[in-house]
Amino acid sequence: MPARQDAPPASQTLSRGIRLLEELADARAPLSIDDLAGRVGLHRSVAYRLLRTLEDHGLVTRDAAGAVRLGTGLAALAAGVAADLQAEALPELTAAANDLGMTCFLVVLDHDECVTLTSVEPRHSVTAVAQRPGARHPVTRGAPGRAILAQLPPRR
Repeated sequence: MPARQDAPPASQTLSRGIRLLEELADARAPLSIDDLAGRVGLHRSVAYRLLRTLEDHGLVTRDAAGAVRLGTGLAALAAGVAADLQAEALPELTAAANDLGMTCFLVVLDHDECVTLTSVEPRHSVTAVAQRPGARHPVTRGAPGRAILAQLPPRR
């Protein structure tokens, strides 16, 4: 997930912690502290302290080998994201998925990326397209992004 480059972070520590979470989300597999530190350009000891704090809040967990993965505390935080929008869209998504026999997504624009808020699988389907909540992709790639771009005013 790209960081906004137009201004320095108001809190360097918070920014570093968020970058660690973003790396874990992109990796989709547990990473060692050394790997994470290298990916975000931090000294191992700094990454360790940040990860311990994130672990204390349930945002990351470590396995027996010390590899780090996203924690279940993130699900609780994510549940509140656009909750009203998700609640309003769910009946329509469910109806569309069942009528069309296809997976339907609720996707929003975040800078130059699309973010999936929720997806609904049809009741009866031979195949399904899995796109989990929180998945990101460039707005120029895929049907959701193209649909969003088609509704935006032309750039000048």
